[in-house]
This record gives sequence, C-alpha cells and structure tokens, in this order.
Amino acid sequence: MSGRHVRWLVTVAMTLLAAACSHSPRPAPGTSPAAPGSPAAASATSAPNPNGKPTPITFEAPKLGNKYIYLSESKRNRKMYLLRADSEKGVYFGENTGQSTFVNPHITFYGSDGKRVVADAPRGLAVERLKTVRLTDGVHAVSQDGVRLTSDSMLYDGATETIHAQGHVVMNSPQGSELQGDTLDWNLHSGAVDVAGAH
Repeated sequence: MSGRHVRWLVTVAMTLLAAACSHSPRPAPGTSPAAPGSPAAASATSAPNPNGKPTPITFEAPKLGNKYIYLSESKRNRKMYLLRADSEKGVYFGENTGQSTFVNPHITFYGSDGKRVVADAPRGLAVERLKTVRLTDGVHAVSQDGVRLTSDSMLYDGATETIHAQGHVVMNSPQGSELQGDTLDWNLHSGAVDVAGAH
C-alpha cells in the first residue's frame, strides 16, 4: 500500500491504542486513506484486548458524492497501480498488516514501459503484507493497446508485477482474434502473456 495509507493507519492505531489504555475514548480521525480532495468521512473503532494480542483497528470510508476512495502503490519511485472505489473497509493489526476490501474497484496498473491495464470488478481486496490486490465477482480489463480480458477473478502480485486471471478467461485482440483458457498470467514488467488450458 502507499506510504501515505500506511502512515494514516499507524496514526489511527496510535490514537486508538492510547485511548484504550487510558479508558477515555477519543474521537476517531475524520479523514479517510484517500487522495487529496477525496471523502473525509471515515470511522475507526478499536477495543482493549484482555488476551494481550494485537487489537485490530477497523475503519470504514465511503464515497461522498462524486469523491471516490483512492489507494495507490509505488515501487522505486514508479507508480504500480492506482485504485479508485466507492467505499473501503479496512482492518489493521500492526505494522505491515493492513487489509482493505473495496466496493466497485476501478484500478489502473502501470507497466514498466509506461503501458497501462485498466480493470473493473464488483469487489476487491488489498493485502499490504502480500502486496496483492484481488478483484472478484467478474472482472473486465482492457490494455492501453486495446486487448480486452474477462475472467471470474484477478490477482495482482506486486512482487512480480503480474496479473493472474482465473476462471472463464477470455482474451480478445483489437484485430478480432479470441483466446480462451482456464488461467492467464500477464507480466506487466516484461509484457509476456501465458494462458493455461487454452481452447
């Protein structure tokens, strides 16, 4: 996740844990982990944990009007993806443990050569520790050069910069050719595409 997103979660965690220790609740921050100008309506909750285990910090950030929720990821000063969604629900247990679910995620992936792939789905899940974003419930994606891809689900692996599509995979080229398969791996760094179970 973006550094700004992580810093926001750490700030929320510290505020809420301090409140839990003193048993005097403090108001949750009124800002969401979103880009400037995005909704500033978010709520976070936490409670003391008698077992001594990390206490989960949860938050919700809805879209307000035409102001969406945004999440971005960068590596070596290069943007990897930018996600826009109608709403976000997150949970945070400590450093590098953030996990968020999104409604109607619209995500742009950036390849090393500047090319882009844009994907849409009804649901999404970003896991900070794994550096992954999973889209589910039917995915539609299109590349900058017009290649279209549909699948049941799609997993973006930030470590390998690879999109892994699974279930009823259909890939259409601008020239009209079609390729169907069980799974597809699309490396955004090299541009290589591998389809398993093609038919």
